[in-house]
Amino acid sequence: MNKTTVGNVRRRPQKNSGKSAPKQKLNIKRLAIVAAAAVFIIYFVYAMIAQQIALSNKNKEIQSLEEQVSAANTETERLQKELDNLEDPEYLERVAREKLGLVRPNERVFVDANKSKANSGD
Repeated sequence: MNKTTVGNVRRRPQKNSGKSAPKQKLNIKRLAIVAAAAVFIIYFVYAMIAQQIALSNKNKEIQSLEEQVSAANTETERLQKELDNLEDPEYLERVAREKLGLVRPNERVFVDANKSKANSGD
């Protein structure tokens, strides 16, 4: 064995007892476990963010569809009222006069010339 001199005291070099190799294996295992855990955590966070984005998009789509349903319901109500009015003789007469320009037999219609000029100027 080699002896080294330090000051006046001679020391023997320490023998490699073989403990560093298992420590290295333990450190490599620990590093592998930490790396695997980190990859899992990163994947989990990515998956959660992706799910939140998808959920947000679906909520926007639901809101848009609910608005469309609301508009369709409003239109349905309007059309139902118009359908109900088709059975009302007064409504039918008003539509015939205003939209179709019809008159009763022997009826004279007076047109306000000032009103028609004002409407044509707009």
